[in-house]
Amino acid sequence: MSQALRTYKPRQFSIRSQDGTKEIDITNSILGIDYFEDILDPVVNIAVSVINVNSIVSGLPIRGGEKVFIDIDCATGSFTRNTEDRAMYVYKVSGLESNRQAENFVLHLTTRENLTNETARCTRKYSGKISESVKTILTTVLATDNYMEKNIEETANPYTFIGSMKKPFTILTWLAPKSMAATAGSSDSSDTGSQNAEATGTSGYLFYENQDGYNFKSIDGLVSELKQSEGSSDKKSIPRYLYSGKVIKENSSDDKIIEFVFEKNIDLRKSLRIGMYSNVTFFYDAYSHEVNIYKYTLKDQIKDKKLSKDPLAISDEFGESISRVLVRPSDNGIMNAGGGTSTTGRSPADQAKSLARYNLLFTQALNILIPCNIKLKVGDIIYCQFPEMGQGGSKEIDPQTSGYYLIRELRHHFSANQNTTSLKLMRDSYGVN
Repeated sequence: MSQALRTYKPRQFSIRSQDGTKEIDITNSILGIDYFEDILDPVVNIAVSVINVNSIVSGLPIRGGEKVFIDIDCATGSFTRNTEDRAMYVYKVSGLESNRQAENFVLHLTTRENLTNETARCTRKYSGKISESVKTILTTVLATDNYMEKNIEETANPYTFIGSMKKPFTILTWLAPKSMAATAGSSDSSDTGSQNAEATGTSGYLFYENQDGYNFKSIDGLVSELKQSEGSSDKKSIPRYLYSGKVIKENSSDDKIIEFVFEKNIDLRKSLRIGMYSNVTFFYDAYSHEVNIYKYTLKDQIKDKKLSKDPLAISDEFGESISRVLVRPSDNGIMNAGGGTSTTGRSPADQAKSLARYNLLFTQALNILIPCNIKLKVGDIIYCQFPEMGQGGSKEIDPQTSGYYLIRELRHHFSANQNTTSLKLMRDSYGVN
């Protein structure tokens, strides 16, 4: 059996009371721990199954808001949340069952920032590059330093807005589709001098939390071969996982895909309906009362900023035909007292760009189960290799299903003799480079 499946050594799992006067260690009472990350979720969560002969919920007591310190040793490293600034917090207890022999319940944990988000509000005016506004909200409103500078990818475009008493996470996820990476091309200008223009570049960021803290990264930077958002071009560091076949040799059992299911694949009609491949934006300039028309064709702008170098799997008949029309007005003068030609800084066709980019990334979905690898996190790229099926047996490597995938969701499961990592993967192209 894989070493990663069997190795599990919980060194600490302690809960501190709300007033800080009492702390109990329930390491020997834990049946299993599940750690969750999601690239569409700004927080990480943990669910812990507990059984104990004494009453923990009433004895401590647990009423919500208690700090939890965790330290687990496994084959691929240590999972630790055992410092004051990295501790988890209890927000719910479910499935509580008590009898004469034992007490069973599930402890639900989240981060301090997730609880602070419910009480904090963005009230001021923000201006300048979107990436700088993201840092300001994280440090001043959420009052956290749980991020690395390299994980807040610089945006090319500025944007001026007012927080309007909205929650920090609401604002940060709202800013993501309006953001354009520095490598995505120039912003469109509404003053084109021509009624018809071509929208250039791509838009779309993702705001999420993983083991490295908070991330605000462009889709292009995450999936690009050079991974600009991390400043690295070393493919050797990308983990490789293989599904067993007669002609596919495994490096070790820890690199094995135990199970896999293709959850979703292409839906051409839906893609055309949302305007993923080609759309047009009618942009009304409220100051000059002019209408500019921006056509956006994804395959002309995406280029090599995707997981595979293969071209988009769409014929010219459908890929260049406009399938959705968007209309939006400019916001001239909305953020300055003098009015006039000044805008908040949004690109006229940013909605069309981000709509196409997000939907392309979520076109394919693959679920896999592998031996526990604590080093993996959402936003990482992994390589998966599958055998090509023929007459009921495996022959060669499947060049279409194999390739690079981006981790969308992740669950690390820790329990005795059963430590696994479940991954939901996605990608925006087909084939192996």
